[in-house]
Amino acid sequence: MDVKIYDKLAKKYDLATKIVSFGIEELWRWMFVKEIEKHIKNGVLIDVASATGEMAIALDFDEMYLIEPSREMNLIAKGKFNGKWKMENGKWILEGSKKIIIIEDTAENFRLEKKADLVTAFMALRNFDDLAKGVENIKNHIKPGGYFAIVEMVKSDSFLAKLILLYMNKIVPLIAGVMLGMKKEYKLLGKSIDSLDEEDILKSLKGFSIVKKQKLIFPIATLIIAKRDD
Repeated sequence: MDVKIYDKLAKKYDLATKIVSFGIEELWRWMFVKEIEKHIKNGVLIDVASATGEMAIALDFDEMYLIEPSREMNLIAKGKFNGKWKMENGKWILEGSKKIIIIEDTAENFRLEKKADLVTAFMALRNFDDLAKGVENIKNHIKPGGYFAIVEMVKSDSFLAKLILLYMNKIVPLIAGVMLGMKKEYKLLGKSIDSLDEEDILKSLKGFSIVKKQKLIFPIATLIIAKRDD
């Protein structure tokens, strides 16, 4: 993953995402949260590739760790939470009623003594430099019986999915070029969808049992809830 792309995109990330997805990504996040809440509603959350913090805000657990390698994205996320932040041991810590910590790192490399009840990866896996390593590190940070929840855009042979991929690869970069001056960067992001399919994800989930798997509205998006084996 090229972190510089996300550093450059950070200030307009939320707006750009809403525009290029026509609000569908927000709907996917809402569906994701509703499905997660059927299995777990609070505890320790680790959100990998947390971007600007929208998933953490939506879940609102009492103890949350946001893992994101883009410094600029983390700065935007910080501004969304009320309270005073302090830097301690390279981590941003929010002083308040909830325990919120932001860590500038990747899914493959972050280290915490804390074990999570839930790890979320929303539109994140295709940006892992090493999927197997990232999932293994995530598993090591989940309590036995805890959950790993995923939403990802993946390759699909359906006609509708091919239309969406065409839009992502051809139209979105043009929109991003006008809005952000980032045509080239969004072209790379669009191509990243073609780099991953559902089977890749399922094969990586060693040590987990799948408790939910479904397509979200459009067949290009897959939701998976996995439970770590005891």
